[in-house]
Amino acid sequence: MVFSSLGIVVLIKRITFIDCWPRLSGLVLISVFIISPYTYAEDLQFITVDVAPWAYVNKEKNKFLGVFPDLVREIERRTGHHITMTLAPLSFDRINRELQSGRQDCTMIISGKERAEITVLGEKVFDLPMGVVAKKSLPLYKYEDLYGLIISTGKVLVKEGKLMSDKRLNKQLDASYATGLRKIAHGRLDAVAGAVPTIMHLAKAMGINEILGKPLVLSVDPIYLQCSKESKNLRYMDEINQAIKSMRLDATLKKIADDNLWAY
Repeated sequence: MVFSSLGIVVLIKRITFIDCWPRLSGLVLISVFIISPYTYAEDLQFITVDVAPWAYVNKEKNKFLGVFPDLVREIERRTGHHITMTLAPLSFDRINRELQSGRQDCTMIISGKERAEITVLGEKVFDLPMGVVAKKSLPLYKYEDLYGLIISTGKVLVKEGKLMSDKRLNKQLDASYATGLRKIAHGRLDAVAGAVPTIMHLAKAMGINEILGKPLVLSVDPIYLQCSKESKNLRYMDEINQAIKSMRLDATLKKIADDNLWAY
């Protein structure tokens, strides 16, 4: 007979002694085996945005790379669950629909008002620095240095906050960070605003990082584990939270960030 609770399996076996200790028939032998606290493995579905260095596909290696894939693989290792990753184009609407329907179990991105209504908020994973990256010839030390610059702002990631509401700033709305960076390279604007690691990673990939100066970080957007209220696997969220906590304690989260977010 087997019982399992809190990672302990107790095996109870009824045995009969014949050659020694007469009349001890019926003695109960209890054996205790310590196993992983996550006794049951499950197939889970995680989704996030397709944007480097957070998450992207290396076509040559046919492999997911970035912060999110590294996080997911480590969560798999620590929990024993198998997690299938889905990368969506830079659209939070698509992610919200997938979570609301229960087709996807969890995500790890910045939180949002709409998503808060359909998900359970879990552990914080990282703080995503938001700010402005300008040409090296225009060093940024404080917010006031932005006045007089022509700044590209993205349609998706920079929607609110002091920068967007400040009418004294000269802002151009562009479809992507790449558009803004190309304009800098051609001398048509001075800076790009948004998620600093993404801007710097893209600039390096485009071969123009050498013309950019040190980023001016204006704020941070916390990135959280968020799991669908409609997920049939919501009961495993505590295990995932515990895995993330342990990754913070043993500095695994810091290493993943250092290897990806700050690699520029």
